[in-house]
Amino acid sequence: MQYVTIDKQASGKVAVITMNYKRENRLNPDLMNEIHEALDLIEADADAGAVVLTGGDPKFFCNGLDLEWLMSNFGEPEKLVDYLVQVNRLYRHIAMFPKPLIAALNGHTFAGGLFLAGHADFRFMREDRGWICLPEVDINIPLLPGMIAVCRAAMPPASFHKLYYSGGRFTGPQAVEMGFVEAVFPEQDLIPKSVEFAAMLAAKRTTTFTEFKKRAKADVIRILDEVDPGYLKETLTFTMQR
Repeated sequence: MQYVTIDKQASGKVAVITMNYKRENRLNPDLMNEIHEALDLIEADADAGAVVLTGGDPKFFCNGLDLEWLMSNFGEPEKLVDYLVQVNRLYRHIAMFPKPLIAALNGHTFAGGLFLAGHADFRFMREDRGWICLPEVDINIPLLPGMIAVCRAAMPPASFHKLYYSGGRFTGPQAVEMGFVEAVFPEQDLIPKSVEFAAMLAAKRTTTFTEFKKRAKADVIRILDEVDPGYLKETLTFTMQR
């Protein structure tokens, strides 16, 4: 794989997936395909009981949708719709991955990157660098229902309200106060602490953990599968006209 690496830690019990796509890890189709490939490999690995997902550049976890790719395909609406379908497919894979999955937010986590992290089971973040942000209100992109649903599931209503309507940027410690991340750590401790937590979860019975996910995330998955498709063209039209 060109943009994703897998590193087994905690005596092989935890697989660390590191994204390395043009520093910012924007959700390019090639990057998304490699994340799927990595997850499939780990799912088939009986020794790996949990996953930590992180970014390779110290400044970025994931900076959202690949705007460069979108602009290069701006004249082909059907291609843009298919891209959003691919993004939702990745979110679904992250959400329903049948082993514990922890997002280690090593840097900026914006827009589509925030939704990616939101679909993880737990989130940890650097305390000294990086923001979470939903800038869509400032760039005229209305969120899809599934994006709204995962945010509502991942944080208290008041925190989502602030993120959704303000377009503000919030630090790791603020993200803890908002309930989006579990804890923050210094840069050198983020991955070790995330792996330590993941190893604890890896000891859980996989079938039970998966069933818990299915029941807890059923409403979000239903919206991704059944509601979002009806909003894709409308969302693109809204964005293109403004």
